[in-house]
Amino acid sequence: MIKNTITCTLTSISKIKGFFFKPFLSISKTSLPKDTSGKFGVIKGVFLPNILQMIGVILFMRLGFILGNMGIFKMGMIISMSSILLFITALSMTSIVSNMKMGSGGSYYIISRLLGVEFGSAIGILMVISQHASIALCVSGFALSIHQFIPIVSLKLIKIITIFVLALISYISTEFAIKTQILIFLSLVLSISAIFLGSPANIPQILDAGSLMTPLTFWMAFAMFFPATTGIESGMSMSGDLKRPSLALPIGTIASVIAAFALYFSMALFLNKNVSRDLLKTQPMIVYYLSKYGFLVIIGIWGATLSSALGSILGAPRILQSIAKDEMLPKFLAKGYGKTNQPRVATFLIFITSSTLAIFANINQILPILTMACLVCYGLINFVASFEQFISNPSWRPTFKSHWVIGLLGFLGCFMAMFMINPGASFIVIILTTLLCLWTSSRNVKGSWDDLRYGLFSFIVHKGAAKLSALEKNAKSWRPHILTIFDSAGVKKNLALFSHCLNQEKGFLTFCVCIPLLKEPLKTINRSVSQYKTTLDSYKIPSYLHVSPVENIYTGISQLINNYGFGPLKPNTIILPLNNNHYINEQFCSILVDTHYIGKNLILLKDSNEPYFDRIKAKKNPQINLWWKGGSSGNFELCLALAHMMQNSKIFKKATICIKTIVENKEKKDQVVNVFEKFNRRMRVKNLVFYPFIDPENQFVSNLLKHSSDADLTFIGLKKHSPEKSLDDYRNYYINLFDSLKDLNNVAFVLSGENINFEKIFT
Repeated sequence: MIKNTITCTLTSISKIKGFFFKPFLSISKTSLPKDTSGKFGVIKGVFLPNILQMIGVILFMRLGFILGNMGIFKMGMIISMSSILLFITALSMTSIVSNMKMGSGGSYYIISRLLGVEFGSAIGILMVISQHASIALCVSGFALSIHQFIPIVSLKLIKIITIFVLALISYISTEFAIKTQILIFLSLVLSISAIFLGSPANIPQILDAGSLMTPLTFWMAFAMFFPATTGIESGMSMSGDLKRPSLALPIGTIASVIAAFALYFSMALFLNKNVSRDLLKTQPMIVYYLSKYGFLVIIGIWGATLSSALGSILGAPRILQSIAKDEMLPKFLAKGYGKTNQPRVATFLIFITSSTLAIFANINQILPILTMACLVCYGLINFVASFEQFISNPSWRPTFKSHWVIGLLGFLGCFMAMFMINPGASFIVIILTTLLCLWTSSRNVKGSWDDLRYGLFSFIVHKGAAKLSALEKNAKSWRPHILTIFDSAGVKKNLALFSHCLNQEKGFLTFCVCIPLLKEPLKTINRSVSQYKTTLDSYKIPSYLHVSPVENIYTGISQLINNYGFGPLKPNTIILPLNNNHYINEQFCSILVDTHYIGKNLILLKDSNEPYFDRIKAKKNPQINLWWKGGSSGNFELCLALAHMMQNSKIFKKATICIKTIVENKEKKDQVVNVFEKFNRRMRVKNLVFYPFIDPENQFVSNLLKHSSDADLTFIGLKKHSPEKSLDDYRNYYINLFDSLKDLNNVAFVLSGENINFEKIFT
């Protein structure tokens, strides 16, 4: 019966003209060029590895137990849910491979080419780890069955010999290994046929229900059965050995999913009809007693374990080889031999590591992680197909298309199944994947192909910007989005580090270099951009870089402040260097006034030419001074917010913020101290102190020079321009201020312009 089912599934593929396989036929005729670098086709290269992974010990020893606990209705739900999840993944994979030329590495190749080599390598390594455990598990099961017949032979020795023989088969020739799988497949067909030819009369009368095993809940039963459906990665890992992977992978994968579903469902129906639920629940080997030829069932169990182990031994080295070719693993693992590029070095490594695992590890503890790794891989394949179909980039032109909702359901279903099966193992796999991503990212390897990440993040930014434009700014979520403008063809380290301390990679930070167009020909601008990026990278400052050729430096700065940005993603805080050549210029005065009137904050940094941030970082307790002198509303609160952000940076991490002010007498001093104490309890700012200085003459500049000489950084608020006064009056004000403080370095002059009540940040 089952033999006819499998045969009909394979032979009917070329005849079906319906929804699923018509696109495959068009692939083979017109769409993609032939790839003859491999040797195997649909059946040998994909269908057999997949189906042999799916037909395992669960079919012979656990299906009856699950059925006895669940009943035929729930068992049908479990088989259907597992198969639907796998079928959706097969559809997603079909869409992907019909839009790209497949190379070796299977699921690693797909994920790395679409989500980047770092993420793909992490998933690939995780899949190799899972296949190690799969080899150890299957070999241990086979060795235990042999040990029962020959107890005199050491169990460990049987394991080593079994892995050695399987690795040797894979090492010598992939074609020979595939032929071996054909023999194993035939033995499975015979053993399954023996079960279907059996009858209840074959069950010995002395066989009773015995003692009940632990009953199962629905999700426990699902967890026990689902590993039987995780097998399509075996065919995917053979992608580099296929004649036409873009055709063989879709057809072979979907055919194996349908065949496995038909097999498990028909077996469940057969057992439900011929065996009582009590016997199913208490006799794990009931198929042995039910079958017409019991010895064929034993051969089937051996064939199932050996075929699964051989499939992993064939697949794992090829994933390692593909990752090594992309320079994420040592190059010696990428070496191939013969016409089919046999990964013999990787195969030898798999033999050593899997043998060690089979001998020393407790397989039962890592069994859930095997399923988790497959589900992570399946979920990502579904996500990629869903996202590509949803955004419909011009490059997305698969011959076979499925609706993006189908892939999304597959993605959500995979991760839901993970947590339903084993929440603890799910977290372990997610953490392990994250750690592997961090490690692979640290390798700084860039793939020589275009991936999906640019489109993915562009889509996220677009949706986020559209949502952001509909929201109003507020003090609770305020953060400076900074545009720092250098006034010369170079990156000033102090200004760059000051901006980074405020930003801390939590907002938008853009460095802009204004290049005089007459002095810097256009053909050298690209070279300058590369130099600026190298400099910023050496400072370890993640940021955006914009180079602006300008004829007039002040006009260029003004245009940048007014126009730079995208939609709501515009800088709200402008940082400029302050030097003697600029602030006396009339156009510079216009920049200050205009920046305030268009609702942006302005910071003018007056620093020494020495790299003083390096010195501050070495200090145990740096000091930030903040002068409070009243006047323009918003300035003091903004300065305090900026000083507090400085405290959260690595350079000023243990800094003390000293609020300083001038009062006329002791009575005023006591009043402001009381006000500050109430204010301080409400603000909850760490290392915040208050120093009022008594000066009847209220000499602000002289006190500032006297009491800020020991500060590492000083914040001072600037007066806002009044419309009743001329620009010359305002220019004279700040020129006098800057001139009087010319001997004081490391000063940030702050002018609040944004329509934000900064006081609410501290309430």
